[in-house]
Amino acid sequence: MVRKIQQRCIICGRVFETEALTETVLEEEEELLEEAPKKTKSVCPLCEAKIKKEAEEAQKEPKPM
Repeated sequence: MVRKIQQRCIICGRVFETEALTETVLEEEEELLEEAPKKTKSVCPLCEAKIKKEAEEAQKEPKPM
């Protein structure tokens, strides 16, 4: 069963949907999760593509004139 979750992008503020991961959690991991509940930070697909493109361009060597 795939569940959709609405999240807000931390860069542009746009609301987008993601698929929730349903995994089985061991008892030890469950105790750790109860101690520190944290909200996940997420980036929308458009901002993710923009960041990836900028990073790739930054890694390229400039063309000689």
